[in-house]
Amino acid sequence: MAKTLRTEETIVINRPVAEVFEYLTNPENGTEWASNIVEYKTVSGSRDEVGAVFALTARVAGAHIHATEAIVDYEANKRIGLESRESKIGYTRELDFDSDGDGATKVTFRQDGEEGSGLFKFADAIAQKLYARDVRGNLENAKEILESSS
Repeated sequence: MAKTLRTEETIVINRPVAEVFEYLTNPENGTEWASNIVEYKTVSGSRDEVGAVFALTARVAGAHIHATEAIVDYEANKRIGLESRESKIGYTRELDFDSDGDGATKVTFRQDGEEGSGLFKFADAIAQKLYARDVRGNLENAKEILESSS
């Protein structure tokens, strides 16, 4: 991957790690907690196996982006790593889950995306800032959903 733009956000959700992991890694829940995800579905494989492929439509900076991504790293209740397959912008994304031992879970979202080129390179900083705001809002939404279901 060429030079990358990193987005990283962390949140603590006051629910057990197994419950948080199950919810956030289930494709059926993607459009519920992630406001920028218009559609997210399994294309092949199982949501808990390396190599599974998903198709998604996301709204980023007002534009709809269609992509497929595959699981490249999976450790139950600990980590899921995804990588773009068919996308206008290459990226890797991972969610890391850590239990605090008292029933809460620290979730770290990290995404590295390819930097733009040509005339549109100037927009990278703006798009990244908007995307980071979406990611933060999505994590806060997941926190609210999970904590209110207890």
